[in-house]
Amino acid sequence: MMLRDRISLIVGAGNGLGRAIARAYAREGATVAVADRDEPAAQETLRLIEGRGCALVADISEPKQCHRLIETVIERYARLDVLVNCAAISLVDPLLDVTPERWDRVFAVNARGAFFLMQAAAKHMIPRKFGRIINISTPASRMGFPNFASYAASKAAVDSISKAAAVDWGKHGITVNTIVPGRMTGGMIQALEEDLMRLTGKTPGQMDADRTQGLPIPRRVAPEEVAESAVWLACDAAAYVNAERFNFTGGMELS
Repeated sequence: MMLRDRISLIVGAGNGLGRAIARAYAREGATVAVADRDEPAAQETLRLIEGRGCALVADISEPKQCHRLIETVIERYARLDVLVNCAAISLVDPLLDVTPERWDRVFAVNARGAFFLMQAAAKHMIPRKFGRIINISTPASRMGFPNFASYAASKAAVDSISKAAAVDWGKHGITVNTIVPGRMTGGMIQALEEDLMRLTGKTPGQMDADRTQGLPIPRRVAPEEVAESAVWLACDAAAYVNAERFNFTGGMELS
């Protein structure tokens, strides 16, 4: 088992990619603290991993809850080895319609929440000289897509924060990397595309065709595929991998 005895916290593990990572980590022997704002969803993920950890509820848009979440894991398990920041929201708005409230809502979760979770985790990892922090980004942080300005900007902030932390904390044995999923199935992507269909009037079939057109590998990627990269980044084999951006996009950034 690649992650035997690792204590992990996966934030946003109630569905989609976060749930897939939780299941992969449990399979590889990790203890998994499953965190989500939706308690029933977190409990369902805990059931799916056969109770190999605990379910926690937090709203990471509040920095105090970020710190409390980390403290709860430390209190329960005495340490934290791996933090996966998978919680995110994406609001679909034409650029001319973005409001300060909706902009701030996206940044509060995607950028501020991720940062304060990293900060709180690092304070416990640094004395132990060990830690793995994995953040989830998006092709939109490097590419121009209409209707996703706040989401793309928030994830560009995550990219920048990840690099800064990788440089600052590498000397303490902490690696910080990002995973970039492409057009996944389910989870947040499904909700996002439903919003897009309402905005554009497109049918599900039209939306699926639009979202896969031009990809060098012309298909969706399953969360379970992407989750395997999170396993590898948390294992001993990746100890010298730091400040990297792992693309699971089917070549989207080249298309």
